[in-house]
Amino acid sequence: MKIYKALLTILLLFDLNSFGQIETTVVKIDHYKTKKFDVAIFPTSYIDAFPRKSFTPTRKDIAKAEIALRTELKELNKRQINQQTTPIIHKNLNKYKRQYFGIFDKNGNRILLINSFWGNAEETKEKWLKDKIYVLDGGSFYWNIKFNLDTDKLFDLQINGYG
Repeated sequence: MKIYKALLTILLLFDLNSFGQIETTVVKIDHYKTKKFDVAIFPTSYIDAFPRKSFTPTRKDIAKAEIALRTELKELNKRQINQQTTPIIHKNLNKYKRQYFGIFDKNGNRILLINSFWGNAEETKEKWLKDKIYVLDGGSFYWNIKFNLDTDKLFDLQINGYG
């Protein structure tokens, strides 16, 4: 337990934003905006804090995940965790911007990591098309979920807590 606390303390001392991409001019982020969503698609060349085998999602992959968000998110969010004083995410889906990252799980399934945040959040305005947004706390203004492209299922909904 002491080791866990020490590691957590060390991580919190570092600026989590510094774990983003090393050189933003080299990595091309695809800004994909429609009437229903506004997303950034991060390529395999983006260097994340937790390296793993990755792939670059296509716009077709994103469209598939966005349909799942509109049809499955309400059920996954039925307990509305951390949404008492912040937005109910499935009712406000159009107000969130999203970042998409593609990884392979241990079984070789293609998984989309979907990082979502309130679209007009001041701290994300400049940065969201360059680096992964990391925010501690903030309630449902910040949440993430995964989508398995091979099974067409959303899973692992995580909603930020409050500080």
